[in-house]
Amino acid sequence: MGLDLMERVQSFMLPLALLMIAVYAGLVTIFDLVIIKGRPMDILKYSKWRDPMFERAWRFIGPGSAESEEDSPVPALVHEAYGRVVELGPGTGQQLGRLDPAKITRIYGIEPNVALHPELRARITKAGLENVYIIVPCGIEDRTELKKYGIESGSIDTVLCIKVLCSVPEPERMTRDLYGLLKPGGQLLLSEHVRSKNVLSRLIQELYNIPWPHMLGNCHLNRPTDEYLMRAGDWDKVDFLKYKDEKDFEVIPHICGRLMKPK
Repeated sequence: MGLDLMERVQSFMLPLALLMIAVYAGLVTIFDLVIIKGRPMDILKYSKWRDPMFERAWRFIGPGSAESEEDSPVPALVHEAYGRVVELGPGTGQQLGRLDPAKITRIYGIEPNVALHPELRARITKAGLENVYIIVPCGIEDRTELKKYGIESGSIDTVLCIKVLCSVPEPERMTRDLYGLLKPGGQLLLSEHVRSKNVLSRLIQELYNIPWPHMLGNCHLNRPTDEYLMRAGDWDKVDFLKYKDEKDFEVIPHICGRLMKPK
């Protein structure tokens, strides 16, 4: 009972620790704008410091997030990406080393946060993917821009979503759009945190979610992404896998797996 209680407390406090990192990143960003760059009026415009704040926070959070996936199904899932691939929200490129270049003809990294691009480019080069990986500097909702890269209905073999659907605008519509991008027989590979099924944990999610999107790149703790995905289209195969040792009371529970479009 004591161990179970300690695990619950740790789970309930984890989002607070991440928020504290975001607060620190916000303070550093404001200091940079006001003191270093001499642009104090920029702090009145959230859009001016939102992305740099998230980039600073992700420097701390990203490596730990990727490390926590090592004992999960995520590395093996990412390795299965093939053909023309859309990687939604690659961030700083945490998944690049898990891709199999021999299976891939082209990758489009849909990343609207340009503050993350320098590190993403460096990791693309390190992974030897500079000839196949293209950074697309817009959101997945920008259909006009995507068409310039040939990303349109029925054109993609693999959509890769690792901890990103929590932050896209209009998530239910976005999941339908992702289904539409896939070719017949195409696959959506994902790992996402979702709304808890546990009543107490869901309540805690709702409380944390008041400041959460504003501090962490529009991420939402309480999105029922699994439900959105199931309603996105007529999937031929749905294979959801569990994270190792993840308990039902987790405040940041995950789903991961593969969904396949009919041929």
